[in-house]
Amino acid sequence: MGATKRNREDTLRILQLEDDQREAEAIARALDEGGIPCQITRVSTRAEFLAALEGHRFDVVLADYRLASFDGPPALSIARQSNPDIPFIFLSDVLGEEVA
Repeated sequence: MGATKRNREDTLRILQLEDDQREAEAIARALDEGGIPCQITRVSTRAEFLAALEGHRFDVVLADYRLASFDGPPALSIARQSNPDIPFIFLSDVLGEEVA
């Protein structure tokens, strides 16, 4: 089966809250290898997160649970105030059972 061309409306707009460049690249690579057309806007601070939410529309938020200066749970609260229906997914390689 041949690949189909996708237009901009089919591109998944992702807001990624991640402060580790390698992790961000791994996620982008996995999405690409999975055939998911997406446009990723990566931020790593509270100020960048707020500015991105105010300036753009996103289909989903992918957020690291723990960052150096800003954590996922407060980001979830902010996102819910801005857009209550946006899917919000926590990603982390350091979550214990008590958090999960």
